[in-house]
Amino acid sequence: MMSAKPTLLVTASTFPRWESDSEPRFVYDLCVRLAETFHVVVLAPHAPGAASYEQWGQLHIHRYRYAPAALETLAYEGGITANLKQHRWKWLLLPGFFFGQWLALRQLLKTYPVAVIHAHWLIPQGLMAVAATYGKIHKPRLLCTSHGGDLFGLQDKVSLQLKRWVIKHCDALTVVSHFMVGKVQALAGDTTPPISVIPMGTDLEHTFVPDPTVHRLPNQLLFVGRLVEKKGVKYLLQALQEVSTQRPDTTLVIAGSGPLQAELESMTQALGLAQQVTFAGRLEHKALVRLYQESTVAVFPFVQAKDGDMEGLGLVMVEAMGCGCPVIASDLPAVRDVVNHRENLCEPANPTELAICIQRTLENSSETQGIYWQAQHQAVCKSFGWDNINSQYQTLIEKIIDSPAFQEALPNA
Repeated sequence: MMSAKPTLLVTASTFPRWESDSEPRFVYDLCVRLAETFHVVVLAPHAPGAASYEQWGQLHIHRYRYAPAALETLAYEGGITANLKQHRWKWLLLPGFFFGQWLALRQLLKTYPVAVIHAHWLIPQGLMAVAATYGKIHKPRLLCTSHGGDLFGLQDKVSLQLKRWVIKHCDALTVVSHFMVGKVQALAGDTTPPISVIPMGTDLEHTFVPDPTVHRLPNQLLFVGRLVEKKGVKYLLQALQEVSTQRPDTTLVIAGSGPLQAELESMTQALGLAQQVTFAGRLEHKALVRLYQESTVAVFPFVQAKDGDMEGLGLVMVEAMGCGCPVIASDLPAVRDVVNHRENLCEPANPTELAICIQRTLENSSETQGIYWQAQHQAVCKSFGWDNINSQYQTLIEKIIDSPAFQEALPNA
């Protein structure tokens, strides 16, 4: 028997394939919390080894098929854009991917009394949500969340037109950082619906927390993320080479995988850093937390990629700070929503400045670091803890459901 709660249909291309999956969990974590208020149905791409339908707690998870099972490799292990760049044959999967998602949405809208669709990413999820409901007299409200890559990347004329079309048909938009508001408004112009800045959260109460029994290793740097251009890992390797002239015992752990891994491993050899750099691969939360807790400093040398793509927020910085780990990052607009200490921000794509920043952080006394990063830990818990994020999304979705004049009722954030 269907729950009396309003039904929220969540669509995403990043969602755990199974419960112990190392794929990013932020959409899943948000869904778990929203399920206390809404009947949550999730639609995500299928993948080898994943179930087509299953129920995790209160979540009803549907995974749409778009190719023979062995070929359903477009959405995970680095994301759609990275997979398309690394394997050109995967472009052949796109027609099935779009059609499979559209067809699944149409079927779910017949199966469930959906009040609101929450589409994560303008393309493809927002686009398919608009397409699946287009022309319907009675259709659910549409909330779309842009995470950054969909907004900053995909700058060709066709993609820009499609993004404008999606935004025009949204009842509300959320973006994960303040910098993104102006970008959305510039893209959509007069068609921009109400925009709210609500970042994704992470578990800063039970998972990403400090552990006073774990002692930080001396001079260990940590990078966490996909190995793609916008993460800027090559500049970190160049900076490490400079740091090593003064501190030869400095090491770097790279936790993540992606299309640039082989190139970065070759670069590590060429720079003479093979004994100092560890490519740890994609890690589950438990191992990742341990690295955050024991590393001297986490470094995130983000850059703007050649196609315009760049970070929309960078939850890895929040995870590190939640564990009490000092953070160094590139001075990009969205990064400033997380790191606001100027000495810990450096010019993007500048390995010399990054090296100076790393050395300065390594030289700081543990006492000074402890006082500052304890304050930062408290700040990120307040801004990025799930209680706060869930409350904002719950309120927003309820307004979308309850207010027929919602588009006129809220000003832009």
